[in-house]
Amino acid sequence: MQTERLRRFQGCLVGLAVGDALGMPVEGMPRYEVQQRYGVLREIVDGWLPAGSTTDDTAQALALAESLVQLGRFDADDFALKLLAWFRSHPPDVGIHTRRVLELMDEGRHWREATEAVEAQHAPYTAGNGSLMRCAPIALRYYRDIDAVIGYSHEQSRVTHPHPLARAACAFYNVVLARVLRGDDKEAAIGYTMEVLSHSPAELLERVRAVPFKDAEEVGTSGFVLDTLECALWAWWHYESFYDALVAVVNLGGDADTNGAVAGALMGAYLGLEAVPGLWASRVPDVPRCLELAERLFRLAEAGA
Repeated sequence: MQTERLRRFQGCLVGLAVGDALGMPVEGMPRYEVQQRYGVLREIVDGWLPAGSTTDDTAQALALAESLVQLGRFDADDFALKLLAWFRSHPPDVGIHTRRVLELMDEGRHWREATEAVEAQHAPYTAGNGSLMRCAPIALRYYRDIDAVIGYSHEQSRVTHPHPLARAACAFYNVVLARVLRGDDKEAAIGYTMEVLSHSPAELLERVRAVPFKDAEEVGTSGFVLDTLECALWAWWHYESFYDALVAVVNLGGDADTNGAVAGALMGAYLGLEAVPGLWASRVPDVPRCLELAERLFRLAEAGA
């Protein structure tokens, strides 16, 4: 059982990075353009970055994972400093909302002040998927403690995305992910999460209830946080193959790298590392780092610290 769970941890972070890299070339394209250009995109190819490159999705998720393994616990201030250091390295891709927050932090403001300023200026258009895409390491570290999963999912979101829908989506996704890591099947994981988080915003719960009945054409693919949550849950619910699920997701277009990352993390946790196509993983340079951090998170989680 321990070996199987470690493979789930590894599958989660590797699946996130691979899904990010697979979707990167078609980020921002509508579905018809993806079809015109690729037919069906099935391989990791060059895009606006070289083939195998990951984006801010993976970078921020690994920053969160590194903060957790270095301290042994979640600390919002440390995570914020990790994000700021990453931002100061001049990455090629930073989401608009996150950039606004980090620019204020770069000027010397504390993250709480920065997020409050951005939220006040741009709400209600602040419910993006920028905190959902990175939140999986919280579920890995705390999968044994659902209250901690919920609380820290909200807190890691607050560092850049304090909007209630963004925070609620992170909590919902991570509770599902934690139950998957424990070995729940789909019905059990969703049923448990719906019960524990029954107080979630009605809009979120309605989206989740509709997932089993949606066709691909009905799935949201924008940067709105509920679209990304829906997209990931839809792929997980309707497919039993990592390959098939991720091909389906990225060929929907839209925010394909983020949708691929969030779906990939869930599919990887559900099926384990061996389900991630080796050819895809071999083309993503971030995979060794994902494997190392996944193992360290696993050891922390199992130690119960």
